[in-house]
Amino acid sequence: MNEPDQSTHPSWKRLPRRAVLALGVGAVGSLAGCTVPFLGGPDPPDCTGDQITDLPAPVSGPAEAPVTVAIYTDFDCPHCRDFFREEYPDVRDRIPADAARFVHHDFPIPVSEWSYPVASAARAVQNSRSEAVFWEFSQQAYRHESEYSTSVLERVARETDTDPETVRHAAEELPYCQLLKREREKGEDRGVEGTPTVFVDDQKLEAPSADELTDAITDATDA
Repeated sequence: MNEPDQSTHPSWKRLPRRAVLALGVGAVGSLAGCTVPFLGGPDPPDCTGDQITDLPAPVSGPAEAPVTVAIYTDFDCPHCRDFFREEYPDVRDRIPADAARFVHHDFPIPVSEWSYPVASAARAVQNSRSEAVFWEFSQQAYRHESEYSTSVLERVARETDTDPETVRHAAEELPYCQLLKREREKGEDRGVEGTPTVFVDDQKLEAPSADELTDAITDATDA
């Protein structure tokens, strides 16, 4: 799989990338996120080649936590980037460490041709290292959301003490493609229409602020 070239892909011929993103992004005050259907985005990949389908959703936090926070995300959605770079760390700082377990769910819309490769690379990190390193890799990857390339992903791999070749292979060959599609289907069955979408137990929050998510976790803990 060659690195996506946004200058020649049909979806990007006449509009700058951020302009294309705006077509599929809800306005502030309604759904501040990347929505489905996403206008201008590429078709999902075919998921050919050897596939790894038996890998659980990555979790951060104690299994016995009273509240489960499920986060549905696309790695190339700018609202997901903002959520994971700003809101999510703030929430983790505000709540007790044992208050909630956070579960990552891939929901590749796809926003761009990088949605699947970055998600596949992150899952390779989970599979080859650990869930904890997956979360670290994901946080670092979102810092480069506007400049993805396989070399950038290799650099993030080195920063998280992960084999860069493992990450490159996952980004190019998409061995987790079927797994990612299955995760998206499960999200659709749950009512996910865009990213980021968060469920605090059964309460659905679309692109929540840190205040909204913290309050929801606190209310669920007290219930």
